[in-house]
Amino acid sequence: MTTPLIRFADVSKVYHLESGDFTALDHISLEIMDNEFVAIMGPSGSGKSTMMNQLGILDVPTAGELFIAERNVASLTALERTHMRRDTIGYIFQKFYLIPLLSAYENVEYPLILKYKKRDESGKAADVLKSVGFDEAMSAHRPNQLSGGQQQRVAIARALVNDPKILLCDEPTGNLDRKTGFQIMDILCGLHREGKTVILVTHDPKIAEYADRIITLEDGRITA
Repeated sequence: MTTPLIRFADVSKVYHLESGDFTALDHISLEIMDNEFVAIMGPSGSGKSTMMNQLGILDVPTAGELFIAERNVASLTALERTHMRRDTIGYIFQKFYLIPLLSAYENVEYPLILKYKKRDESGKAADVLKSVGFDEAMSAHRPNQLSGGQQQRVAIARALVNDPKILLCDEPTGNLDRKTGFQIMDILCGLHREGKTVILVTHDPKIAEYADRIITLEDGRITA
């Protein structure tokens, strides 16, 4: 039997607020296999962001267990979680979060510098930029010299440069026009075909249709 890449085992997440406890995830059980393409949908406040924080190891469950690559994330040290975020998970956001003072190339190279403590001499940063349609001249541009679609391509390259198994995509087309959004989805589908596990949060049913499976959240529970 194949072991899931990601497994939520009766996971709950409760935030203790002055106004009282708020249950953001309510007894979630879910398995995601290696090389799946999963879309997560649901209204605002349904628990999508909390689930992404769990998947990104930015938070741990209040109750239940979350396993990623067969490791219980709650049992990891802070350093082990940092390394798992760096090496296993690539993040793609709606707002790009590129560093304004760095060129496209330098933004993509930055995770490699964090990992290896030196500038990239392997050509990997340039290669991954080339894979999303950036030549050397374009790679020298800073984010404010690029369109939204181009910035998202740089963000995808940055997410890929450490060769993660999992791509977490939080509304990756939310700031883009329709045509550009579909172009970005074509890139993500290509990465899925190459073996990446893609997990996508979206409000757009047309974008969700790209996924193999759609998970719907409501009030912290999976409804479909």
